[in-house]
Amino acid sequence: MPHAILTLVRHGETTGNMNRLLQGVTDSPLTVFGQAQVDALARTWATTCSKDGESKDSISRLDLPPPTLVVCSPIGRARKTAEAIHAACSRALRPSEHIVEDRLDQPGTSRLEVMQEQLSRDWLALIVDPGLAEKDFGWKESTRGGTHVAGYPKGQGNGESRIDFAQRVRRVGAEWLEAACSLASTHSTATPSEAPIAHIVLVSHGMWISSFLSAHPPTTISHTSAQPGFLPFAANTGMFSLKVQPPPHPAAALRPITDLFRANDVRHLANVKRQKGGIGRGAFDSKQTKLSSFFARTRSQNLDAESSLEPSPTKKRKT
Repeated sequence: MPHAILTLVRHGETTGNMNRLLQGVTDSPLTVFGQAQVDALARTWATTCSKDGESKDSISRLDLPPPTLVVCSPIGRARKTAEAIHAACSRALRPSEHIVEDRLDQPGTSRLEVMQEQLSRDWLALIVDPGLAEKDFGWKESTRGGTHVAGYPKGQGNGESRIDFAQRVRRVGAEWLEAACSLASTHSTATPSEAPIAHIVLVSHGMWISSFLSAHPPTTISHTSAQPGFLPFAANTGMFSLKVQPPPHPAAALRPITDLFRANDVRHLANVKRQKGGIGRGAFDSKQTKLSSFFARTRSQNLDAESSLEPSPTKKRKT
């Protein structure tokens, strides 16, 4: 039976994660280790996309079709993670030109409609979806144990209630499942050689992913490393993939048929190690290209620095 795939991805590790903060809608930078996670994730996703001159029959390290569409939360940590996946899979010279912002902010605009707009174009789009944002914790943002942690922005107000957050995730998740069903139905009218399996990638947050799987429990679970009946919380850059099939009788408003065949997959992190000495916990600096430059300078730099020093006024000079 024809199907589409919906993959949920959590963002890379942030300084807020390392400090065990309630982040919510407050952003914090990726750590050095978090950026390494994202880089490994992007390299792995790149294997799903056949480039010019590569065999279309080559086996993907993810064993997944290339993304048909990438969607992300507007919060920086998720967006940076999604941009890395998007750039790795895009054929465009400037992938950033195909990032769609503010489209879903317009009243009455459905996710299915926006998806169809982008699929009519000859490029891989990245759609920024406010509905994928993490829960707003209000004044509890940037707190640990109810106490605000210095160095992080303070939240305001009461934030988003559990009920409101759950309803938002249920509604937004249902729209993306509907979009996946639409793609699966379209695929059923085309031969496999004409259209690969459609694949929507949603890059979001830990609580959002857990709430999605709770609001839209998989019909079946064919593979998970967790205990039966228990789904793990998403690790940083962890992936959950579902096969999505339209309901047998759409007129009856039945839920789509979903099979969770990938749960918290972090195999791409097998060779990613945290840097020693606490460096991996620090915020990633895009201008810093090598860790060695934290500690070492070239001999010429040292000589230049020494020659520029003026003699100490208290030191006797030889005459």
